[in-house]
Amino acid sequence: VEFNYMSSLYIGGYGLEEAERRLSAINGIDLVFENVRTAPSMKSSVLLRVSSRNLSLLRRIAEGLQTSKSGSGLSLYDVDIPYEQRFMAENGIFPFAHISVRHGSEISCEESVDDISYEFPPLNTCHLGISFRESEGAVSVASATVDDETISGDEEHVLMEISRRLNASESDVIITHGGDSGKINELYSRARRLGLGSFTLGRAGGLQSTYRSKSYSSYGRVLYKPSPALLMGRIHIDAENSFLYDESGMDGLVEVSRLSLIPLQRMARVSPGTAISGMENVEAMKRRIAVPYRKNRSEDFKNAADLVVADRGGFIYTPQPGFNTDVYGVDFSSLYPSIMEKWNISVETLNCGCCRQDGIRVPELNYHFCRKYRGIVPAVVGRLISRRRRYRTVDDPAAANRSKALKWVLVTSFGYTGYRNAKFGSIECHEAINAFGREILLTASEIAGRMKFRVLHGIVDSLWLKGEGDIDEFVKSVELETGLPIDIEGRYRWIVFLNNKGNGEGSLNRYYGELENGKMKVRGIEIRRSDTPEVVRFAQRILLEKLRGSSSSDDFMRRAMEGITAVREIVRSVKQGDYPAEEMLITKRTSQRVEEYAGNSEQKKILVELGKRGITVNAGEAVRYVSGRNSSGRTAIPEHAADIGNYDASHYVSLIARSISTMLYPFGLTEKKVRLLLTHF
Repeated sequence: VEFNYMSSLYIGGYGLEEAERRLSAINGIDLVFENVRTAPSMKSSVLLRVSSRNLSLLRRIAEGLQTSKSGSGLSLYDVDIPYEQRFMAENGIFPFAHISVRHGSEISCEESVDDISYEFPPLNTCHLGISFRESEGAVSVASATVDDETISGDEEHVLMEISRRLNASESDVIITHGGDSGKINELYSRARRLGLGSFTLGRAGGLQSTYRSKSYSSYGRVLYKPSPALLMGRIHIDAENSFLYDESGMDGLVEVSRLSLIPLQRMARVSPGTAISGMENVEAMKRRIAVPYRKNRSEDFKNAADLVVADRGGFIYTPQPGFNTDVYGVDFSSLYPSIMEKWNISVETLNCGCCRQDGIRVPELNYHFCRKYRGIVPAVVGRLISRRRRYRTVDDPAAANRSKALKWVLVTSFGYTGYRNAKFGSIECHEAINAFGREILLTASEIAGRMKFRVLHGIVDSLWLKGEGDIDEFVKSVELETGLPIDIEGRYRWIVFLNNKGNGEGSLNRYYGELENGKMKVRGIEIRRSDTPEVVRFAQRILLEKLRGSSSSDDFMRRAMEGITAVREIVRSVKQGDYPAEEMLITKRTSQRVEEYAGNSEQKKILVELGKRGITVNAGEAVRYVSGRNSSGRTAIPEHAADIGNYDASHYVSLIARSISTMLYPFGLTEKKVRLLLTHF
């Protein structure tokens, strides 16, 4: 079905008449002045609506107005909302909706996006694995797997057999690991070099043209966003480049795609923050509010005293490092999103003129929020909270995955309110949420004290309690006084709070313990890090299993020594050089290109060595290698290299010793002591 779609953008500001005069000379556009409400002021003003069926022309007009001097006094609206998202919002449809089309262009949606019992169409899914070989700096396709069936032989045969099997299986979705990081593009490149014009992974031609790869900074980290390998007629999901797919599978991905109106193949590659932004844009479109192209609201001025009060973050209670038994873990369910909904926190409701006297006051801060107008952010997160609550009552794997996906979108919604480009957020909203959160955790801590509990640890939305009180009565009292739901995470048989690496004090987010149901809860140690080699993860898993069932501190230490003895066998295998090399792979994310590193840091050495092997690494890109050693010291061996088995055993023994010391440092077992214990055969 094809639609002759017309889209629009709005222009406001000074010089609209001149803008209309200049634009009227362009063929293929319609111009009309309209009264439109704009965010974040929510006031109506006269804007110039520019409409066209030529979507690339609209993009060029927007780009021209941004860069030309004649557009310096103008403001643009509804420019960066993707056209597919606008089309769906304007027609009341969403991804994977059941729709009917009458008379060629009349769309009718046959289901509600609010329904949680929906079933999306059955999708034939195929898992594609690709292996390359490196020889004298040249890379070629060595073999492939299609749903665990291996394809081998010469390169031409492997490529054409991949294409044949995908078409024979009528696959709708292709899952890869690293497909966006060059693997899919390399397949097409090799096919072109071999003259295989009929090779394709999609149903209709090659790859979709899209944005280039780029390096960018986020929360102090340099990240790399590869150019996505988007197929025509099939959906490609790179499991290594899709946070939501990794966390919640296809069920969660489809759920967020439906709610944000972001097509599935794109949804698989964007962050939960992009999803929440998309939902806010959809809500604004429903309310007929024009969304500014660039956020132009700066942070309100604060003197030093106000800044100290406002910029304090969440509630923190530093734990004492060590072993504890019979500890309750409790946390508020979606605390910050619940605060946003309950107290109507959104940039357009902040310090409104209609509620100066009776607005919703923020603890400690001289801010208020509107009581009369429901903000866009609380409307969006409120629906997500309600929807997740409904999913949690359903005993079904699909519902659990959808709930998990919504949890991550809700988690992101708080951080997004303080993001510099968030259209419906501001730093004041961020500060207000933290202020409400601090008051709520303090209230819960005071209730705990009254009910014979001692707070061992507390951070942002969670408390760890030990004592003789009734935990169910505690929960009832907290919910009654705060008006927010709080969950019992569980009762720990035992829990170990760990030290900060720098100063030895209790760490806020590093602990491990065993719940009454036998589940191990682990946070902040090597086993949870993405850059940790599997051999180190395995060592920590062995120690955790040995610690399972500890009944006292003495019993814990006895089991810990048994764990060290078990890990010693791994160390023996590593030192003998017969441990599997693929278990040694280290994943590192670079912050700069090799030529930008000063001095001779380890990161630079790794990049230089990879460069010698013909591998270029972009800033923010993840690279996988085995740590080796040559005459000049430590070196990096790429994961596909023939000499990958020549690893530096001493380095891996140090990594294992450090990981075990991380877990046992509160009991005096330093890295040096652990290494001695591990290497004393």
